[in-house]
Amino acid sequence: MSAGRDETVLPLGNMRFRVSVEGLAESRAFEVVLPEARITRARGGARVAYGPLIVRRALTRCGEWYAWWDAARREARVSPRRVQVVLGDAAGRDARRWLYGGAVPVAYQLSPLHALGDQPVIESLELEVASFELEAAQERGRRSRVKAKGPV
Repeated sequence: MSAGRDETVLPLGNMRFRVSVEGLAESRAFEVVLPEARITRARGGARVAYGPLIVRRALTRCGEWYAWWDAARREARVSPRRVQVVLGDAAGRDARRWLYGGAVPVAYQLSPLHALGDQPVIESLELEVASFELEAAQERGRRSRVKAKGPV
């Protein structure tokens, strides 16, 4: 087997990733729950329904996630954003890129406080998404795109 072929069959680990949200300075997420994409068939054809995209990080003084969620609950129409989740391989190269369109916050949560503990407070943001694309790095530097769009 060639070195390039070996890389295509090795499983990707789940620990090397980064998240970016359009319009926010940084995410520093340490956990991402990727949404389920489910095809449903009806008379009008196939539709795709998406589960929630959930991102978690340690709470800091940065209030961007809360501010985005707060704007979503206060405003009649919140501007959807694009969210990008990039998975890296063992060498640190981008291996997969998930692009979620039309993301809007639907839930915000903080972990419990505990006077006897010394754990970081965890901030969770649950997003509703309207579409996603998978961008996969292919051999010889080519890129392949798979699109799935549909109502939430």
